[in-house]
Amino acid sequence: MKHIFLPVIIFFSIGLLTSCGGSNKQTSETGQSRYDINYSDTSTIKKDHKNVLVISSSPRREGNTDLLCDEFVRGAKEAGARVEKIFLGDYDIKFFQEADEQHVGDSADVARDDAPMIVRKMLEADIIVLASPVYFMNINGQLKTLIDRTYSHFMDLKNKEFYYITACADNAESTADFAITGFRGFVMCLPNPTERGMIKAIGLGRKGSVKGTKFMQQAYKMGKGV
Repeated sequence: MKHIFLPVIIFFSIGLLTSCGGSNKQTSETGQSRYDINYSDTSTIKKDHKNVLVISSSPRREGNTDLLCDEFVRGAKEAGARVEKIFLGDYDIKFFQEADEQHVGDSADVARDDAPMIVRKMLEADIIVLASPVYFMNINGQLKTLIDRTYSHFMDLKNKEFYYITACADNAESTADFAITGFRGFVMCLPNPTERGMIKAIGLGRKGSVKGTKFMQQAYKMGKGV
């Protein structure tokens, strides 16, 4: 068993070093570990009117995840933030291709779909809300495809604050934890991110069943806290 255990540890250690954009750099310019996510109950961004981008990857308009996004938006607007919500289903976002890897850091985006436009909005935002239903114990393909397409500019997504919203039919909160891990797998690869909060809405199989629940109140309150 010992002979098997050590190679497994080495394998996963090497994988961790290369998993974020193919870089094995472990520390940022400030000396912070690349794989740390800060946490703060209050905003770290000293602006009166923050730019907030809410990314709803629900395939169902006014589905449970999407409705939670709307409540977050309502709260954030009342708090004085500049808020834009993107419903990913409205956009053409193709899978990551080899050409994307060849243009890392280019000022001009060569892709002809909608991904570069959304990535630019992410770059301009102070706060980004990542929202996805739980599909097969993870975030859905719509959001993961967009995340992959940030590859050309992901190191420019620095000093951002993040919120996570997810909803699932299962009644066990641990089911939502898998999706939260999916969000964090992206965020931890960015320079100096700060996690501000999350909603794990469970027991919501039917479309619209989140209405009137405590999760809607949580989303509104979380938005007010930006």
